[in-house]
Amino acid sequence: MADASFDVVVVGGGHQGLIAANYMVRNGYTVGLFEQRRELGGGGCTEPRPASGFRGNPCAHVAGFWASPCNQDFKLHERGLNYIFPKVHSSMVFPNEKCIVSYRSIVWDKETGITVPQQDILEKNIKEVERLSPKDAETLAHFAQGKVWQWGFAAQQVLWNPPALPGEIDPIEVLLNDPDSGIERRHQFMTSTEFVCDFFDSPEMRAHSLRMIGSAGIYPDDVAPLAVMMFNVPMQVLGFGGGVYEGGTHNLTHALQRALSEEGGKFFVGADVDEILVKNGRACGIRLADGTEIEAKKMVITSIVITQTLARHLRNVDLGPKGADWRRKIAKIRADRGQIFWGHIAFHELPKYKAEAWNPDCGQGRWIFMGDADIEYMDREYRFRNQHIMPGQWPERLYLWEGTDTKWDPSYGPPGKHVALLEEMAFPASWRTEKEWMQIKKEAPDHFLKEWQKYAPNMTWDNVIATNIDTPWDIMHRSDNFLEGNWGLIAGTPSQFGANRPIPEFAQYQIPGIEDFWMASGSCHYSLGLTGWAGYNCYKRIAQKLNLWKPWEGRMY
Repeated sequence: MADASFDVVVVGGGHQGLIAANYMVRNGYTVGLFEQRRELGGGGCTEPRPASGFRGNPCAHVAGFWASPCNQDFKLHERGLNYIFPKVHSSMVFPNEKCIVSYRSIVWDKETGITVPQQDILEKNIKEVERLSPKDAETLAHFAQGKVWQWGFAAQQVLWNPPALPGEIDPIEVLLNDPDSGIERRHQFMTSTEFVCDFFDSPEMRAHSLRMIGSAGIYPDDVAPLAVMMFNVPMQVLGFGGGVYEGGTHNLTHALQRALSEEGGKFFVGADVDEILVKNGRACGIRLADGTEIEAKKMVITSIVITQTLARHLRNVDLGPKGADWRRKIAKIRADRGQIFWGHIAFHELPKYKAEAWNPDCGQGRWIFMGDADIEYMDREYRFRNQHIMPGQWPERLYLWEGTDTKWDPSYGPPGKHVALLEEMAFPASWRTEKEWMQIKKEAPDHFLKEWQKYAPNMTWDNVIATNIDTPWDIMHRSDNFLEGNWGLIAGTPSQFGANRPIPEFAQYQIPGIEDFWMASGSCHYSLGLTGWAGYNCYKRIAQKLNLWKPWEGRMY
């Protein structure tokens, strides 16, 4: 006999699991959510970093969740979740003291979720590019007249919907079949560099676009999913993007938890799920590591990475004649893209960028990208040199970005002091030993500061209060979900995207042969930036199958 019983049992208390749990509670089910760690949130966390008195988001920094319909479905703004949208969306500063500044060009209504573009800001962003490249400004103006909306709509439809089933519309195919869309079938097979160079002429615009794509876990010489490219280029340059979580990323977790608790759901922390119980071909509950058994009368939903789901939670389940092949495919899943150096530097005085002489607003960017416009290096050497970082062996140039949250939310630091998060691309945790990673971690702040000083000379050690740069080794040991220190769980390459993620047989959030078992993990639907795509889309398929609440009917997604 089970020790407890719920209609729905959810494994994992990160934002994906919380999203799925909230939708099931809204449908009147009793829900129990079980989280291994001592607090909810997974990567949606905020901690004292890099020193006491400062606040840092060690896993999810840029607020992408503002675009989620969960904000309106559960009125998260009434449950403590607020966003700040800086005037400057992003900047890219170059060694020649020039820059590209992109101002936020959309207005979002938190009550309705409706997003309205600001034409005057779009034109301002185009004029900023025109200062460096009239040809690229002309291209952006052409995009802004229509193509960016087509591309954005298609990308949003891909990200906010399950992979298309036979008979359902595939938005990418619609674009590919439209001779006026600007997207051709050859673009599906281009590296990021090829794609960017096909649309932009200036080295500056190419470099800016490639560095932004890097934050999606894609190196310049990688082939990226077409939807990811369209989501970032040219949308980000035109000023569409994320913001700041007021008070810290963990406020998203708190708001989702409040919604769950206030509507009757229950959650349990320090509850390590050891096994998902399957009887007579259906998921019927879970067993915790301490032996406690929990009954699931209707279904089990997991938000845990697919490798752990098969290797641990379903280790004793016969998956049928194809099971051995499925397990083989999952064991070989790619996780070698999406690793980053990701950490905080606290300091006394804000960076003073030399490029402020070109545009005084460049230092106000939500994202401030730094790097030269050497496309040959970015395409041919950047990945190689970054992946060969060793103790005492670092590239002569990095492509950092920084976000200083205290500029918009002073609660992130003591009065008059500041803290920035910095990011640079990295490589899988298993490629170095623990001892090597500890030395790399020790060296990272010095190399980051040396690079930062090229663009903001005042960012010296004299200006620094404290540092803490996480490596893929640190990230891997934060959560079992982060394979090889991958913050996207698994690689977001075309072979593991859309109808191929994680493998084609599991792409609809279920494992054939196991009834009442659903997978809401970011390894089962591309999910970056704490967007909640996986949890939301998994629920969509559940709702379609069981005829549950469908709040997306009548809206964009």
